[in-house]
Amino acid sequence: MFLNVLSLLVGFLCLFVVLVMLFNTQSNLKKNGYFLVILLVVGLQRFLYAIEILGFTNMVYCPLKIKPILAFYIIPIYYLFFIRLIYDKGNLKKELLHFIFPTLLILLNFVINDFRVNRFVYLAYSVGYFAVILYAIKQFLFRKKQSIMDRISYKVKRTWLFLMVTLVFLLVIYSNCFSFKDLSTQMNLDTFYRYSSLIWFIILLYMFKNPVIIFGEHSLLKNIQLNEPQDFEIWNHKSLKAIEDKDMIVYNTIINKIDFVVMEIKSLQKSTPLISKTTLNAETLAKELKIPKRHLDFIFKYYCNYTINDYSNLIKINYALSLISNGYLDKYTVDSLGKQCLFNSRFTFSKNFKKFVGVSVSNFSGKGSNAVGSVKDYTPINS
Repeated sequence: MFLNVLSLLVGFLCLFVVLVMLFNTQSNLKKNGYFLVILLVVGLQRFLYAIEILGFTNMVYCPLKIKPILAFYIIPIYYLFFIRLIYDKGNLKKELLHFIFPTLLILLNFVINDFRVNRFVYLAYSVGYFAVILYAIKQFLFRKKQSIMDRISYKVKRTWLFLMVTLVFLLVIYSNCFSFKDLSTQMNLDTFYRYSSLIWFIILLYMFKNPVIIFGEHSLLKNIQLNEPQDFEIWNHKSLKAIEDKDMIVYNTIINKIDFVVMEIKSLQKSTPLISKTTLNAETLAKELKIPKRHLDFIFKYYCNYTINDYSNLIKINYALSLISNGYLDKYTVDSLGKQCLFNSRFTFSKNFKKFVGVSVSNFSGKGSNAVGSVKDYTPINS
């Protein structure tokens, strides 16, 4: 009884979330259409199952009970959901190719009365897609996270991926087990709906706790603007890779000074009088620190997560964030902001801002069509 009521609740909540996402008045470029389809199907399935099993109606229409072969559509939908989630983009024309095979099976099933798909075909089909999903998740976990948006969303996405891949794993195992055990479709679906509702209830709770899943980019921007400063993790305490033979002479020369030099660089990158007048490149840093340029090149090569050029631009963007938070754009233009941060052109400034922050200057500052409000409470990074 409890699981049946829970199925009803899960169905209602899934459909509620679909409505919230569809009628969200703010423009959300990160909306995952496949997730909407998953929620809609899950919500309708469990809601209709629950009102039937709880006695609110005698019989409801369920396509999967009539045509179990429709399950072939479910696997690619979950796969494309993961791809959209991990890579934040998709090509609709290429994505439609994933539905050719299941569509052919459906057509054959309608034309040939006794047509049945070999169980091993579904096993290979479902396990193959699941393996590709795991590979995509592996790439996500080891992907370098450069922008503030990436760093804020990483932990939420990681847990979100774990919950969803657990659900898909159980879906693949459960569907194949019942396929090989010759149990009835009715028994398959009823049991699956009941127990999978427990997992979906946990997933829904996590979604409500982390609205970035529902509202996407706008929720992330509010996190950036209103929460604690974000750390780009510029420097590493240990060498990022093995010291090459050609660099061993420099390494042996400065091995005892590396931590001190890094500490001095951190101090310089926080100096507003310096970064407002000087671009922190290899030459200027070597001059300020009074060390040979080759020593500085070595430290950036083995102990910095960014190239010297990216580091230089990152410090400028950090300075731009501090100016925005202090209301600079209330009086001056974006072009003026770029010049103030020592960028040669507005294009270069905008390109680097999007690269390191994850959104455009206008969207971040609250002046673009996708803006989300004030940034006055934002404190820039100081790593």
